[in-house]
Amino acid sequence: MYTHMEYLQKCFCKATSWNEDNIYANVTATSRALLDFPIPSGGKLDVTSQATEHLASSMTLLNHNSIHGSLAYLYSSAPLKNTTGTKDISLQDAIAGFRVIEPHMLASPSKTNSKDSTTRPSLLYGRLYFPGSSLEAMIIRKLTDLTQLLIKCINNPQLHKNGTMIVYLQENVPRYSREFIYSTTEALFGFRCLYNFGNPAKASTPLIPKFDNSVVSVGAEFWYAAMSMSPGLSAAFRYSTRSTSTGKPLTMTLSCNPILGHISSTYNVKTSVSSTVCSKYDFNWFSYASNLSIGFELFNFSKPSHLFHHDKHSHKDKHSNGIVGRMLTRHGMEHENMENETLDNIIHGHGSLRNRQASDTNIYRDPIMPHNSSIHYDTLAPPPAADPALLSTHTINNELAYTLPSVPRKRMLNPIQNVDEFNHMHPSQPLDDAQTHTAMKEFETLVNESNFSSVIKGSTSLSDRMVKLLWVGRYKDYLVSTGVSVGLNETTATPEVKKFGVTFSYAF
Repeated sequence: MYTHMEYLQKCFCKATSWNEDNIYANVTATSRALLDFPIPSGGKLDVTSQATEHLASSMTLLNHNSIHGSLAYLYSSAPLKNTTGTKDISLQDAIAGFRVIEPHMLASPSKTNSKDSTTRPSLLYGRLYFPGSSLEAMIIRKLTDLTQLLIKCINNPQLHKNGTMIVYLQENVPRYSREFIYSTTEALFGFRCLYNFGNPAKASTPLIPKFDNSVVSVGAEFWYAAMSMSPGLSAAFRYSTRSTSTGKPLTMTLSCNPILGHISSTYNVKTSVSSTVCSKYDFNWFSYASNLSIGFELFNFSKPSHLFHHDKHSHKDKHSNGIVGRMLTRHGMEHENMENETLDNIIHGHGSLRNRQASDTNIYRDPIMPHNSSIHYDTLAPPPAADPALLSTHTINNELAYTLPSVPRKRMLNPIQNVDEFNHMHPSQPLDDAQTHTAMKEFETLVNESNFSSVIKGSTSLSDRMVKLLWVGRYKDYLVSTGVSVGLNETTATPEVKKFGVTFSYAF
């Protein structure tokens, strides 16, 4: 879970149109978020107050072996207007998870207003730890629309010369990014670069496309420590795409360090709106050591309110004992029945679905059949609300039925049927761009607009023989994060708790 200061820093990057996914250090960000997530130790309380759109302060208290904490301040010259507190923040923005690489961000440089061209945004951040005299600071200064200067400083008596400083000169162009780095530790010089391949605008539409919006990124980093005269080198490859039939994104990465003989490959896929799976394989060609790691991320939907909650309460006094009141209750329950049946037909391909959707009116019969209240919100489109004044009743085969007027209904999304069957029936006709883009847009909208109440993460690896579990959820106006790490004792080979803790975060 991000601290609120980290969340504000990400909001600053969005406000200044800075693409964090186009940085070499974030090539494997998804796998790190799903496999190497930190487990809290002890009890922690984090309280943040954002006084204005430009200024925020934070206090942290931690009880781990001893009571200690920190005070932090953040200032942004660019107004952070879209920030929210822990009461209204979405879990998608509060935690590190699957990162979707957007190809359209590679099409053209980000456009800024004329005011931003004259006054370059900047961010100042500082944190003081107590008890003790440790201090950390960070400065971000936009030099141009595509270039920024990042300075990080740490002052700690336990470090060599009481501290260190790292300077980054970053250029983030839609097609590539470059970083020049200098660290006072051992006079370390570094250079990073990342290049993106692939044209977002398709030159030609294939007959049977299965993947679309693909982005290939290749990068490398070079290091040289002047004092110890030791070099460093690594390279990485990232392939990100989306399925046109389901809209689900996936990312594959391959990174290697030829000096140490280490190679690592990851595969990350968002299997549904609320679930993500990640796997990682490490191998060293010098020692022939290998390791396989697996992780997952599972969101839990918030309990939805009743479909006709507003209508039932607004007509409670007038129609509580009449036919309209009973009709609304039955209509809400029958509508869930129809949605669940529609989902089953989409999955199994029953032909009755097409006959039912082809009717001009929706008829709901009485008596009411038992219904299943579990709805897959990642595949269903929200139905239009019915106006009780427009509902009418009549009898069909001596049964009471309610009829809705012929109102255009939002089409159920079944991209597999729309795309695959179209290709089999018309193999010589290319697919329309709007048709192939529907599934991806619908899936992205569902992910961004879904209201989640909690998320659970888990990871394990064969060589470490350790299992990590992390739960993040809401408790009133707080964000709560708790986790546990369980491993095997080296001597007795019995399971034991390595780390356990809970964190309460409150921001207003």
